[in-house]
Amino acid sequence: MDGVVRILSPKAACKRKAYRFAYDAIDNTRTRKKRTGLGGTADKHLSERNLYRLREICRDMGRNNPLIKGLLLLERHTVVGSGVKIQARTEDDELNKDLEAAWKEQMLQRPCDVTGRYNFDKYIGIKFFSYRRDGDVATVFTDDLLQGIEGQQIGTPWGKAEAKYFDVVNGIAFSKETGRLLGYYIGKQDKWGYIKIANYKKYPAEFVHHMFDPEQFSQSRGEPILTSSINFIDTLCDYIDAELVAAKVNACFSMFVSQEYSDIPEPFAQGISDTGEDEFGHKLEKLEPGTIMYGSPGETAAGIGQTRPGALFDPFVRRMLTFIGRPLCLPLMLITLDFQGATFMNARIAYQKAQEEWQRQQNVIIKPFVSKVWRWKLQRLLDTKQLKTQNDKIFRHEVICNRWPYVDPFKEARADEQQLKNGTTTRALICARQGLDFDDVTEQLAKEKEKRDEKGLKEEKKPMAGR
Repeated sequence: MDGVVRILSPKAACKRKAYRFAYDAIDNTRTRKKRTGLGGTADKHLSERNLYRLREICRDMGRNNPLIKGLLLLERHTVVGSGVKIQARTEDDELNKDLEAAWKEQMLQRPCDVTGRYNFDKYIGIKFFSYRRDGDVATVFTDDLLQGIEGQQIGTPWGKAEAKYFDVVNGIAFSKETGRLLGYYIGKQDKWGYIKIANYKKYPAEFVHHMFDPEQFSQSRGEPILTSSINFIDTLCDYIDAELVAAKVNACFSMFVSQEYSDIPEPFAQGISDTGEDEFGHKLEKLEPGTIMYGSPGETAAGIGQTRPGALFDPFVRRMLTFIGRPLCLPLMLITLDFQGATFMNARIAYQKAQEEWQRQQNVIIKPFVSKVWRWKLQRLLDTKQLKTQNDKIFRHEVICNRWPYVDPFKEARADEQQLKNGTTTRALICARQGLDFDDVTEQLAKEKEKRDEKGLKEEKKPMAGR
């Protein structure tokens, strides 16, 4: 196949070779390494070269594979949603309002990054998507703005001599004596996953937030979330392509003309040829799409009809999709967004398992980053005298992340009502599950009641069900 492609299109052959090289680069590392009894170091499979190749593979799939693009977007839309909400939690209500107003004005109503394009809600959405696709992403805190740093911009400078008091692992400096994180090398991407030695900067750890989800304490970089699914994604795509080619071939039917006697008339050619061929020897009889084949006298031919795809196509595809979505903890119905035949109980259990992972990402990834940005922004406002306060609890706050609607609003609401009667839940927990703040809800309800009382409107008491 490669030889034919090279003859017909040298450009396509070059692309095929480069694409295959990206997969071969990890052949003996992360996904296809031989099993041994030795554990090795945490970063052995995430060296500059291997991590670079893994990142390129997952980026290519994120661009060109609708399944992978859809999975990553689904996770971002559910975990981040349209953004996060921050509520100041000082003991001064007026100060809380001022802090939240300053955050809204500085971070949401204007760009907050160095490019001058994204507010904070958009910035965190891009950051989370990059973190899941590439394995890690970073933010540099400048004097006034945030600078997004993609994974390939963090790396060891190519050709740099070894440091005396610290080790540089995948672009991150650690103390040789204590192992403590010291800082980051950030610059322009170079070959093999390194960065250019003539174009980089060193940033102390306190000015950088590195977003990744390690699996070991000694791990310094994160791997793309779909790394373990690469083989299954390739297998599924190859299988679908093979079935598609088989279906196309099967759709192009053939006609066999058998000749049982030697003394038979020539093929019908509408009287324009006594041989059935034109002056160039081409058959005048045509069948589109397909072909007409003539057998020798005494020969017959029969075709074998096949139904494509086979009966096992759908079960195989669905099983492979479960393997692909497993690293994301997504059930099959959310991977395919096909709820045909799903019961309320099945859908609820599936959502609950997915929401456990979504909440974990919010708690261990989103909230720490947002809290760090909140403290940084308030400190900048204090330093520049834009915010004046003597309250030592000014940094107290709460991050409220995106929550998800009920599977069946009526049934879930009735279940909450029953649990409230049984004393097995609270209104605060119900509000938190919906992404609402209990204090805000109660205050708003009190304001509405006061307003209705002023207008002379009374609440209508509805009879209980069953009476």
